[in-house]
Amino acid sequence: MPVKNKTYIRKKIVVTFFLCIAVFLSLIGRLSYLMIGCSQYYMEAAQDLHERERSIKAARGRIVDSTGAVLADNRTVCTISVIHNQVADPEKVTKILARELGLSEQEVAKKVEKYTSIERIKSNVDKETGDRIREYDLEGVKVDEDYKRYYPYDTLASKVLGFTGGDNQGIIGLEVVYEEYLKGKEGRILTITDAKGIEIEEAGEERVEPLNGNDVHVSLDINIQSYATQLALQAMETKEADSVSVLVMSPRNGEILAMVNVPEFNLNQPYTLPEGSAVPVGQKEKQDALNRMWRNGCINDTYEPGSTFKIITAAAGLEEGVVSLNDRFSCPGFIMVEDRKIRCHKVGGHGGEDFVQGTMNSCKQVFMEELPLLRKRLRQELLPRKQLLP
Repeated sequence: MPVKNKTYIRKKIVVTFFLCIAVFLSLIGRLSYLMIGCSQYYMEAAQDLHERERSIKAARGRIVDSTGAVLADNRTVCTISVIHNQVADPEKVTKILARELGLSEQEVAKKVEKYTSIERIKSNVDKETGDRIREYDLEGVKVDEDYKRYYPYDTLASKVLGFTGGDNQGIIGLEVVYEEYLKGKEGRILTITDAKGIEIEEAGEERVEPLNGNDVHVSLDINIQSYATQLALQAMETKEADSVSVLVMSPRNGEILAMVNVPEFNLNQPYTLPEGSAVPVGQKEKQDALNRMWRNGCINDTYEPGSTFKIITAAAGLEEGVVSLNDRFSCPGFIMVEDRKIRCHKVGGHGGEDFVQGTMNSCKQVFMEELPLLRKRLRQELLPRKQLLP
């Protein structure tokens, strides 16, 4: 063989050798990078692959009135779920869950056979039913305790308190206004599984406890609220009104002691329309009817102040000195203003009364006699200011 060919082959071997060395070095570098530089990422990915996570609902904070009465509380319920890879007998699981939960076997079978890490069958299941399902000891079936909102007084202050949805989140009223304080923070249960998703019993569970929500204390007084509700219902029946609203405030600091909007609705069944209501044709009509039922008239509706403004008139008159507590008035039941007769709410009149009695009686005569004096006093105060203007 010629020397030239031997030299060429030797060079090829050397080049090939160094190329292999370079490839191996690059592979070793890449492997080192993955094992050291990306170790945290792949460790978390492997952990996520072998972990099954179930949430633990936090107990929602209570709503408590000024007397200590609990207006919104929690009841323990259960959430029923299945883990597909852990179900040993799908047919048995389907039949038992359908019977205990009152669902169709087709609906349950569809969820049992669904290939997901965990599939919720039904939530807000009463604790007795959840305990019965737990006693069957069905493989792949998880029974987790949860909380459902409960309102001890049903309809009392319903449009003020509001209610929660299926996931215990606030929908209307105080429940949604103070959502961030009431909701708490969910916990979780972590279980380790093998490559097929079968739970490894020896590995145990890692449990992160939930953080319960904060209680919210409001100025409502359950006794005043109940009494105001009775009066509102009587007024609605007597006057044949569609609705009646009552707002009771403390004269000391303006705190709201009662807020009534009748007819109220049952907070424990917030999506049930009142008896005698027209049956909605479609979903939009039903939602509109529910929105009207939930509407808080004291806050959302506008109306003339009427006699409630007499407090402002009385305060202004006393402050400006145009009237005193001992001033005497006579109410014949009406007053003539030019060609109009304006009647007092008491047709026969209140007769002789002082300013305090007139305020207690909400007598129109007293305040209509006070207004011209107040107007005259205000004009006298404003006149010097106008003369000072350039």
